[in-house]
Amino acid sequence: MSAVFSGEACNRLQPYPEEQVDRKMKKTLAGAVWLILIGGQSLQASEQCGWPNSVALDSVVRVTSEDGSHASGVVVGDDRVLTAAHAIDEDFKSFVRINDHLRSARIVMIDRAKDLAILAVRTGAIQPIPLGKENLDASATVWAVGFPRAESKTTSSGSFKVKAENDGALHTTAPIDSGQSGGGLISCERGRHVLAGMLRGFAAYVNGDHYVKIKNHSVSVASVDIRNFLTGWENRSN
Repeated sequence: MSAVFSGEACNRLQPYPEEQVDRKMKKTLAGAVWLILIGGQSLQASEQCGWPNSVALDSVVRVTSEDGSHASGVVVGDDRVLTAAHAIDEDFKSFVRINDHLRSARIVMIDRAKDLAILAVRTGAIQPIPLGKENLDASATVWAVGFPRAESKTTSSGSFKVKAENDGALHTTAPIDSGQSGGGLISCERGRHVLAGMLRGFAAYVNGDHYVKIKNHSVSVASVDIRNFLTGWENRSN
C-alpha cells in the first residue's frame, strides 16, 4: 500500500524507521507510511553558520487560536507571520505571541493545498528571517524550530535527506513534535541563517487503530513554494 495522508491541525501529528529513511525516502514515501500534519546552486556547508543565532531563533513565534489549538509561525516580513494553513480556522480568531504579548492576528492569505497561511500582526522589533534561495545539499545540516505541545521554544538539529518528487516537500532527520507546525526549518546559506522551509509534520505508521510516530523524520514546505506563495500575495496587494 502506498499513501501520503494529510491529517489535521497544529497540536496534532506526522511520517519512517531511521534505518529505512534513505531507502524509503528515495522511493517518495513508498509503503504504508503517513504524513500526519501537526498543529539552483548547492548550499554551502552549514558549518559556516553553526547553531542558529538569536536573530534567526527570535523569528519563530507562537501561534494560538481561540479554539484552544497551538502552533508555530515564522516572521517573514514586517508585521507578517507565516504559519501552517492546517493550524488556522477562519471560524476562530488567531493570535500570535510577540515578546510575551498575545496579539490578535488577521488572516491575509491562505493556501490549503500548499498548507501555507499569512497572518497580519504587529511583530515589533523582530527581524524577519530571509528565505533560502539555493537548493539544499544532500545531508546539509538543518534546524527545526518551534513550540512542541504548546511548551517552550525548542531547536533540534538534523540533516536534509530528500525533496519529494510529488509535492516538493523537504524531508529531514530533524525531530519535531505536535505544535511545531508552521515553525521554521533553518539552514545555512553563504554564511547566514535562512528559512529553508516551514515545518508541516512528522512521520508515522499505522499500527492497528492508532499512529506510531517514527523518530527523526520531519517534513517541511520548501522555501521555493513559500516564495511563490508570498509573491502571489504581494501581487494581489498591489
